[in-house]
Amino acid sequence: MGFQKLLIEEFIAGQLRNRVSFRKAMKKAIELTEQAGTKGIQVQIAGRIDGKEIARVEWIRESRVPLQTIRAKIDYCSYTVRTIYGVLGIKVWIFVNKE
Repeated sequence: MGFQKLLIEEFIAGQLRNRVSFRKAMKKAIELTEQAGTKGIQVQIAGRIDGKEIARVEWIRESRVPLQTIRAKIDYCSYTVRTIYGVLGIKVWIFVNKE
């Protein structure tokens, strides 16, 4: 599962470098993880999104991602992307199962 979250982040990073809309990139990544059989995913992108002057944080969640539940098995990964506009941070939480 650890390999999957890194692949998702690198997919989103590649899309953002190629100036694809961040929402489209996030939705496609979520689509890919749903096919893998996860219980939920949350993706967050922060920085100068789409080259805007003012940095902001955008996130999208699909299904459940119980961050406050200690026994929930959640994979987390963060990644930094350099674009022509500046640096973007990508964070991914994948809810695997509750054990």
